[in-house]
Order: sequence, then structure tokens, then C-alpha cells
Amino acid sequence: MAKSERTNPIILKAGMTIGANAAEMDDEFLLPCFVSYPAVTQCLDIASRGTVIDGRTGSGKTAILKHIVSSVEHSSEIDPFDMSLSYVSNSDVLTFLHAIGADLDLMFQVLWRHVLCIEFIRMRFSVGDEASSRGAFGWISDQFRRDARKQKAIAYLREWEGKFWITMDQNVKELTEKVENAVKLEMGGEIEKFKAGGQYDKRLSVDKKSELVARVRKVINAEQLSELANVIEMLANIDHDGQQKTYYILIDRLDENWVDVSLRFKLIRGLVESLKAFRKIRDLKILVAVRSDVLERVVQETRDLTFQREKLDDYFVHIKWTKPLLRQLIDSRIQSLFRKQYTQAPIGFDDVFTNRVGNVDPFDYMVDRTLMRPRDMIAFVNECLNEAQGNYEVTATTIKRAETSFSTKRKDSLEQEWQSAYPSIKRLMNLLASKKKSLLTMSELCGSSEVDDLAMAIYTENRIGFDPLYEISKAHCNGSSNSTAKMIVSILYRVGAIGVKLQAGVRYQFSHLDHPLLPITQIPDEDVPIRVHPMLFGSLRIQ
Repeated sequence: MAKSERTNPIILKAGMTIGANAAEMDDEFLLPCFVSYPAVTQCLDIASRGTVIDGRTGSGKTAILKHIVSSVEHSSEIDPFDMSLSYVSNSDVLTFLHAIGADLDLMFQVLWRHVLCIEFIRMRFSVGDEASSRGAFGWISDQFRRDARKQKAIAYLREWEGKFWITMDQNVKELTEKVENAVKLEMGGEIEKFKAGGQYDKRLSVDKKSELVARVRKVINAEQLSELANVIEMLANIDHDGQQKTYYILIDRLDENWVDVSLRFKLIRGLVESLKAFRKIRDLKILVAVRSDVLERVVQETRDLTFQREKLDDYFVHIKWTKPLLRQLIDSRIQSLFRKQYTQAPIGFDDVFTNRVGNVDPFDYMVDRTLMRPRDMIAFVNECLNEAQGNYEVTATTIKRAETSFSTKRKDSLEQEWQSAYPSIKRLMNLLASKKKSLLTMSELCGSSEVDDLAMAIYTENRIGFDPLYEISKAHCNGSSNSTAKMIVSILYRVGAIGVKLQAGVRYQFSHLDHPLLPITQIPDEDVPIRVHPMLFGSLRIQ
């Protein structure tokens, strides 16, 4: 029921928003209305192991990095687009190594460790030209000249003593050229045959490929990692002269097209693996923002016994928002919006959203239709403000009208977000949409004829990337698997489209509130109850 008296002096005008959906476009509101929460504290804590900021799109990863840049004295941002990694992906030598199945993980770790060491030296010693670069090397080598154990590290840096100041793309290019030249010396003839075409790599026998891969290991080996480990240890023991400063290196935009997709996820894995070594440098914090779906793809594309997400979990900063934190964020942005235009008196969410939706508090109604992310709530509020133009409040009717547009955009966004990790996601969303029910069971969602058609459609089309549904669809069509329905439920749960009730007497669990993964081995054989996330009600026409 609406309040009996008007409690605010505002009029909602066209174009009013409480911020942009993307943090990089949200300069007006992001920093003035920034809300600190446990993930931010963990990122700023130089002693914390947390170094990989893991969160879904719109959860606030970029916002954290922007806050750190604005609030700490010494920070440096590495933009992957500035690293000229297209040179790496266009290298005939590396393309050949990739084609024969050679493991490039060591090389990518060497590349990242080198880049991060050089960046720390550049920041630590304020290197801006060749003279200051040579001065930094002189200072380091002089401090450790009597330490025999550090001579290999000094020898490594000596090669770069005048180049600490050069651009990142030059660093990457020079390092890659060193590897290329070494590989060419070892197997130049084979590379020339590969460059000549004719699918030379496809005509190689298994034994020949194994021989070539073994020869590659002589060139790309752990010795280079060992050299850089010595450099990192030396940097960790630099005398601070009584000044305890802290330094932050920040990496973002890894989910964009900064390098060819054939190498992108292997490069991200190399980066994640490299970060552990820099924990030795106690005054340095490296923070890497990685979207959850990108991390999923990294695991899929580099799945082996040495890369296990659980072992790296201590190094992750998992972004988790709560309802009170989201309320604080929205109140702050609404106050900022109207303070500039109307009055210094604080105007919050309750002053603008004055009506309950049915018997539900408007904020509770709206937040329940999000994945508990700032971007979702900002987008929903903006839709409501747009619908309420010319009024002084947002009514329940306005919220319901705005919900349809908001829900449609969230569904499209969800499909785009997970397209890389789950290429069949649109098919699964269409299957869910065909039911037009908020509550159903696994057998209702995955009818036998529908699953047969879905599996056949996926299996008979060209495989796209590392689609986890492809192999299980293939097995389904061959009659050797009955897990297709469970895989569908597992993926829809992972992306946040549905919640599941795994046993009687417990609530539905959702990936954004509970465990993010639901392996098919944890799904019971009995008919599991499923609930469509309310965020999708508007787009799926569910009442």
C-alpha cells in the first residue's frame, strides 16, 4: 500500500540512472559510492594469500581494482592488450609446437614470471628510462655481489639491465624470440616442412610426434623457471632501507579478446600457476581478476593431473555479496543521484520505492530476482527509474513492468556470459523456457523424447570448443549413457538458471548462494525437484 503522504521532493526524469552496468564506464558513481566488504579487505591485505579475484560478470572485480588504484600509493596495471601477445599466437614456431601437442605451459609460466618481475622492478625503483634502468640493476647487483647463490639471478637480470623501462610488448616479443631461436636450432627443418603446408603435422606418426615433443623439452625446460625463481627470491630479499612500502600489480580484462582463443586459456593457466611464486615478495601483492566462466574454460581446456582448482583455492578471493551490502550500495547511489539534483537531505531506496509488491518489500522482491550481484541490482533499479519517468515514486506496477525488460536482458546476458564454457547453453535455456513453470522435476524438464532430440542435435553438429555436453550426447546417442538429464541440470544450476532440492526437508540450493558446482555424481537418481530462478520469470513468462 502506498504511503499516505509524499516524503520526498524529487521528480523522476528521463535518463536518470544510478550508474552504468560496466565498472569501467561508471566513473560518476563507482568510487564515490564504493562499498567495502570482506573481498576488498582480502585484496588489500598484503599478507593474504588471495591473489585471483574470482567472480561472475558484474560481481565487482573491476570495481575492486579501480578502488585499489585510487586508494594505494604504489600500484601498476598490466593491460593484456599492451603485451602484444598476438605476436605469440602468430608465431610459426609456437603454432607448430601447439600442433604436435608440445606442452607450452612452462614457456607461458616463464613469460608471466618475467613480465611480473620486470614490472615489479620498474615500479620498485621508479624506472622510466634507460639510465634509471641501469641504475636499478646496479643497485640490485651491488647489494648481492657477495652472495654466491644470487649470481645466477644477477646474470639473468644483466641481460635486461638497460631494458626494464621498455614497453611490455617489447619485453614479450624479445622473450618469445629467444624461445623461437632456440627451437629453430633444435628442429628448424621440421618447422619449415610445417610452414610449407599440406597438413604436415597431421601426417606425422605418433612415434614421430613423441620424438619431436621430447626434443622440445630440451629447449623449453624447468631450468628457465628455476632462473626466474632465483630472481624472485633475490627481489624478496632486497633491503628496504627502513621504508616498508607496499606495491600492487593489477591485471584485468582477461575475459576479452586480447589473444587468439587457441592460446588464451593456456596463457591464463600459466599466469595463475605463476602467481604462487611471488608470495615470497612480502611487499608485493599481485591481483588478477578472472571471471568464473573463464576459469571454468581454463579448467576444461587444460584439464590434467597437475592443475586442480581445489589446490589453488587458497589463492582465490571469492566475491560474495549479501542483501545488506547490496542495500548499502543501492542506498548510496540513490543518495548520490538526488543529492546532486535536488537536496542535501538523504534520499534512499525507501523514499523512491514506496510500495510493497503484493505483500513483499520492494527491495526484497527485486534482490530475489538477481544473482546477488551489484550489476543486477543497478540494472533493475535503472529499469524502474526509466519506467517511472514523470513520477516522484516507483510503484509496484512500475516494478512489475520494469521486471519484464530486466529479466529479458538478464537471460541474454547469462547466455552470453556462459557461451564460452557451455556452447550449448542457449539450447538448454530454450528447453527451460518451453516448460513455462517455476517448479518442476528433473523428469518434467528432461523428458525422454526431448533429451533424445537435444542429444542428437548436439552430437550431429560440429563440436564447438570444449562443450561438456558433446561427449555425453555422443554416448547418449550410442546408448552408452543415461546421464544426459543430470548433465543438463548440472549446467543449468552452474549458470544460475535453476535451483535444486537434493533431499526432502531442505531448501532449494542455488549456485550463487551455495556451492557453485553441482557434479552429476551428486545428483540423486530419484526425480529431483527444480525451481527456476525468479530472475528469469519475466523473460520466460512465468507467473
